[in-house]
Amino acid sequence: MKGCYDTETDVLSVRFSDAEVVMRREVRPGVVVAYDAGGTVAAMDILGASETLAAGQDLRQLTVAA
Repeated sequence: MKGCYDTETDVLSVRFSDAEVVMRREVRPGVVVAYDAGGTVAAMDILGASETLAAGQDLRQLTVAA
């Protein structure tokens, strides 16, 4: 699992596998889930992450554990 936070766009991206993404779907406002060919979740993007997930926290310090 890999994660990164883009300070310019305020998007937190988490990648669960290296599989090719074939479809993306916004499952709720600001949460986009990416699926591989088998329908398994391959990645997720959280838009407006600094306000949605951790108001007042510095997401640049985020550590994603596998």
